[in-house]
Amino acid sequence: MNYIFTLRGEVPAKKNNRQTLPNKKTIPSKNYQKWHEMALFSLIFQRKSQKLEKPLNQELHIEITLTHGDFRRRDGDNATSSILDTLMDSNIIEDDTWHFCRKITVENLYKKNEPSCTIRITDYK
Repeated sequence: MNYIFTLRGEVPAKKNNRQTLPNKKTIPSKNYQKWHEMALFSLIFQRKSQKLEKPLNQELHIEITLTHGDFRRRDGDNATSSILDTLMDSNIIEDDTWHFCRKITVENLYKKNEPSCTIRITDYK
């Protein structure tokens, strides 16, 4: 098994800059919401084109390559959480608990003005 997904742009953190509603509930920032909507659309399209009909529910190795378009400080852990949540929301993976996501590797690269994210999902060995 080998699935590869690509997203354009920087991956925003879901838990940073949360908005507080009048009822004290917090929601992700507008920046995250916009990214999530676009990423969801892209991942669902890519999932269907790779004929992945049901969410993966086995032990997985997920490799994430974050390509940054500038040298601003970013937290790779927060980006990873955003990506895993979006993989679940797009029905690519059933859950992001350790039972399924047995190995997660993250690589950070730089390519001027061309931020992106590549996600490779394979069997955990």
